[in-house]
Formats: sequence, C-alpha cells, structure tokens
Amino acid sequence: MDKKEFFNIVQYIVNQGKIIAINYSGETNLQIGYLDIFAKDETEKDTLLSIIEKLGKIVERPKTGLTFQLNNPLITDLGPLKLIKIRFPDPSRPQRGAPDFKVPDYEIFKKKMLGKKNVNLIERLKYEMIEIWDENEDVLVYFPNKLLSDDLSLNQ
Repeated sequence: MDKKEFFNIVQYIVNQGKIIAINYSGETNLQIGYLDIFAKDETEKDTLLSIIEKLGKIVERPKTGLTFQLNNPLITDLGPLKLIKIRFPDPSRPQRGAPDFKVPDYEIFKKKMLGKKNVNLIERLKYEMIEIWDENEDVLVYFPNKLLSDDLSLNQ
C-alpha cells in the first residue's frame, strides 16, 4: 500500500458514508469531522500506521487504536479532514471504516432518527452518537453530539 491507496481508502469511507447517511437520514448538509479506518489484520495495521505517521502526529491513544491529527487536512467532498484513527484489528468490526459527520442541529437530528431501522443511539461518558449501519455496506456512519476535535481541543 502506498500513500495514494491510503487516500483512496479514506475517500471510499467518506463517499460510502455519505451515501448511507443520505439514504437513511435524508440529511444532505453533512460535514466530515473524523474518520476511522478499520485495519483488517496486523499487517495492514502496521502498513496504515507507517503511512499516517508521516502525515501527522498522534493526539489520542484509546485502547482500540491510534488517532492522528494530520499536518495538512485531506480535502473531501464533505470538507477538510484532519483527524483519522487507525483502528486495531477487531473481529467485531469487519467493516472498512466509519466517518463521523456533523449536522447543523444534533438534537433535532437525533429526534428524527431514533426508532428508525438500522439506527442506534450510543451513549458514552462524555458524548453520545447516532450510529447508522447497512448490512449490505462495509462502512458504519456516526453522528456525534460533539466532534472529537472539540473534545481534544484541536483546531479543525
């Protein structure tokens, strides 16, 4: 894998996430905030890390992977992307990855989405998020009530 293939993975996750988000929510005013790439195995994890380490610095070390703030944002159809997490291999996450999207009003969005098919509310200590999945797709989609960049006090 080279840098171009890495960027292709990022674009694929953003584009598939956008399609899923629009299909399930009807929301078209999406802004990318963060992106997870799910490593398929240890070899891919090491390869992904070797590429991203040249593009930015580690800003978070959760037990599930490493989050990097990029020196230069990647430009996507849904805005600049400055935070990418390389998620360690996990059999419970066979998907390719997951983008986090920001919507203009999370509370209104949440009320609209709760109770719909393939939609979950995930509650954590410091935040919550709406999860959307499609069993026919290999990308999960998340809408957090606050962006990770805000939580890490990063200027995105």
